[in-house]
Amino acid sequence: MKEVWAELGEKLTRFFLWSLAEHPGKLIGTSAGFFIGLLVVLLGFWKAFVLSLFTGLGFWLGKRQDDHKNLLDWLGRFFERH
Repeated sequence: MKEVWAELGEKLTRFFLWSLAEHPGKLIGTSAGFFIGLLVVLLGFWKAFVLSLFTGLGFWLGKRQDDHKNLLDWLGRFFERH
């Protein structure tokens, strides 16, 4: 029985890596949709919405940091607007 689980794990790993290489957008989109749907079922719409909003904001801020864009400069420009 242990061999069956090991073989299944190998097949799933190969499929995941193939999907990530050949269809990254579909894999990421499907995974995100599944996760958000699960949050809506478990938490309710508004709590899941707020959690998704903050997750997206965190991703965006992290991406700015990874791209070596200064967050303080952006905040300064944002708050200087009249």
